[in-house]
Amino acid sequence: MRFVVAGGGVAGLASALALARAGQDVVVLERDAPDPAGPPQSAFAVDRRGIPHYFQPHAFLPRGRRLLAEWAPDVLDLLTEAGAAPQDLAEKLHGPREPGDEDLVYLWARRPLIEWALRRVVAGEPSVELRGGSRVDGLTEDGLVVADGNPVPGDVVVDALGRYRRPPGWPEAGGEPTDCGAVYYCRYFRLEPGVDYLDAPVLNPRGDLGYLGFNTFRGDNRTLAVIVLAPAADRELRVLRYDAAWLAACAAITPLNVMTAPDFALPITDVMPMGGLRNVDRTRAAALIAVGDAFCHTDPAFAYGLSFALVHAQALAQAAVEAPDALAECYHANAGPESRERHALACAMDADRSARWRGEPVDPSRRDGSYPLFSFAGALAAAPHDDVVLRRTLRRIGLLDRVAVFDDDPGLHARIERILGELGPPPSPGPPRDELLARLAEVVG
Repeated sequence: MRFVVAGGGVAGLASALALARAGQDVVVLERDAPDPAGPPQSAFAVDRRGIPHYFQPHAFLPRGRRLLAEWAPDVLDLLTEAGAAPQDLAEKLHGPREPGDEDLVYLWARRPLIEWALRRVVAGEPSVELRGGSRVDGLTEDGLVVADGNPVPGDVVVDALGRYRRPPGWPEAGGEPTDCGAVYYCRYFRLEPGVDYLDAPVLNPRGDLGYLGFNTFRGDNRTLAVIVLAPAADRELRVLRYDAAWLAACAAITPLNVMTAPDFALPITDVMPMGGLRNVDRTRAAALIAVGDAFCHTDPAFAYGLSFALVHAQALAQAAVEAPDALAECYHANAGPESRERHALACAMDADRSARWRGEPVDPSRRDGSYPLFSFAGALAAAPHDDVVLRRTLRRIGLLDRVAVFDDDPGLHARIERILGELGPPPSPGPPRDELLARLAEVVG
């Protein structure tokens, strides 16, 4: 079969690669025209107008890294050679390693580098045609993609246009969007010589002050991202879009005060605000086969996007081999359920996080206080103290297990509650809201 993939981002490139390696012919239509033969750093100069989050933090969760190792090891090798940073979280275990612990590895890389590696490998596939500088305009009446005013012959259209762009008349499945309730204020840094990444009990440093939160991502080539998450409805905290206010906020929060200090790391970007974030489930059968964010997208705090792009690509390639006459049905049956359950989980966690930021009584230390936050923030807090909890939590957030493996285990829940009860309430990593706002007012007026 000949597949026409609309969109040459991560999901489109991954789908093209998986399909080609499953014996299919593919043409990829991409509005921008990056050079597949350029050096790694050339990716950071590409103007990706259709991807507002191109320079925002991304990461391959353990599931995503495992998929790369299984069917795209050349992409994994390219990324590693170009400076992507693996992080083996099995090193956090107190006891001996067990089968499956080899999968507990994150791969940290900025999105431009990821697209560069995928594009370079895809360009070397003889059954893939990459058409850079080709704008998708819509569909003909008989379902062919129109690009640059001309129909593109093909048997199957794959929608990899992501969460933002929809050409006129472009079909998509229904799906009521749910606002994530937060604005992200991100800034990238590069570690100073002789400085190593700040360690954390499990993942990279993260926390919540009760009215805003923060998260950190490692990147390739000794880079790191610091993200301050503020309620979308809190207009006073929008001052965080200014570099001086953002730095003042970080200076008041532990351990961001260390991570953003000049002797630790130097900024390599300005503050990059990202709002209007939504969870949208479009996994129901539609006129086109969608992959990546066009199929289902969630709050970027959970970093599902890259790994699900690979999951969808693999599911599509398998369907093309196993059920070519029922391709859409097979693909939706394989890719839909897992995407829907993660979408539901993201919506629930966002809702409880927003409630907590509004001052409502939300207790993540008990399963009956806020199960969504208990299964994420509570489990992460307990994980350093128990190898069973550590494994199960990492496998859950890393997409290695379906959510029911964790959700249907009351013994695990009791274990987490016991540990959290012994630890007691954690101290706030930063000042109360009024005090923080006063500090911000001092630097921005």
